[in-house]
Amino acid sequence: MRTFVCRLVSITLSLFLAVGTARAGGVYVQTNLVSNNQSIMTAQQTDPNLQAAWGLSFSTTSPFWISDQAANVNGSGAATVYRVSTTQPPSSSGPLLTVGITNQGNAPPNPNMTNGPTGQVNTGAPGITTGSTDFLVGTSKAAFIFANLDGSISGWNGGAKSTIETTVAGASFTGLAIGNTSTGAAQLYAADQNSGNIDVINNKWQMTGTLSDPNFAKFPSGYATFNVQNLSVNGTQTLFVTYANQSTSGGIVDEFSTNGTFIKTLINDTAGAHLNAPWGLAIAPQGWGQFGGDLLVGNNNANSAGLTEINAYNLTTGDFVGTLMLNTGQPFSETELWALSFGNGGSAGSTDTLFFTAGLDNNTNGLFGAISSVPEPSSAVVGLIALGVLAGGWRWKNRRRNTRS
Repeated sequence: MRTFVCRLVSITLSLFLAVGTARAGGVYVQTNLVSNNQSIMTAQQTDPNLQAAWGLSFSTTSPFWISDQAANVNGSGAATVYRVSTTQPPSSSGPLLTVGITNQGNAPPNPNMTNGPTGQVNTGAPGITTGSTDFLVGTSKAAFIFANLDGSISGWNGGAKSTIETTVAGASFTGLAIGNTSTGAAQLYAADQNSGNIDVINNKWQMTGTLSDPNFAKFPSGYATFNVQNLSVNGTQTLFVTYANQSTSGGIVDEFSTNGTFIKTLINDTAGAHLNAPWGLAIAPQGWGQFGGDLLVGNNNANSAGLTEINAYNLTTGDFVGTLMLNTGQPFSETELWALSFGNGGSAGSTDTLFFTAGLDNNTNGLFGAISSVPEPSSAVVGLIALGVLAGGWRWKNRRRNTRS
């Protein structure tokens, strides 16, 4: 009898401990939506143009647009468009549209990913205000804007291809953001890996200045600007700038105001304890598993130094919180990880689902995927299950004893 009771108590405690452990670690599920080659990476859909999948953007209602940096569509890079459901897990359409992204080096073709699109923005993105005469392409406002590795910026408002609107001599753009200054003016912010600056481009396509970390000259050798992203912090547009080391692991994340004021270095991990060429950035919504409200930072592994995870940091202090673990028990890990973004609640998926792009295999392939936070059963539910186990065990024990008598 004593042995039987001990077993029941052990089972009950195990149920509580299992839920406690899962809650502490969080339960996240990866869904592969689109890949360029099913033999390389299985996914719901296939799109051969999804090569070196890099930046992504959307309007408040549009589907996802993704930069295909290594694609070759009539001699240029490309952007492809996918509709994603708000269900859990999400499902994706195949490509709805493929647009050629014109750049300075559109001839000869772009098989060696020397010129194609990297970061991109939508002029009607959530929280962004633009006027009808801002960022004109011809006589109409650009809907989507793309930064290219050759230092050009392209705009698109319809048709088969974008058009080059401005070029910064000597620049190589690896990221792009759009924001409003304190006066409401809309500006672009382009990460130039060659200068270490963020180039500021106004709504007339004119470069008006640069943003730079005042301590950039003191960074360890090999560091360069890698990405810039506009994220809302307590309702305030804030520019987050990442820096990567071109030869070893490590990374730095700065904060700037949209007016260009340096706020602070939020994360300084030049030792490479958790960062390795950080590029993708997103703030997790409250309730998104254990990392709700934290800054999520994706490691690109551009220097092949090893770290390919998504890590969470306290948005105020920059302290490391943890690494995103999947329901498989392994950390999320995709090579050449680029964009991170939660959806728009419409054709670009749920606002509670994290979407990502990855270049895979030295940016020769591509993956568009999602990470969902799966709710855990509450302690009350587990308690009821445990009580049911105990009650069932006692009934079985008493029935067995009565049968014997």
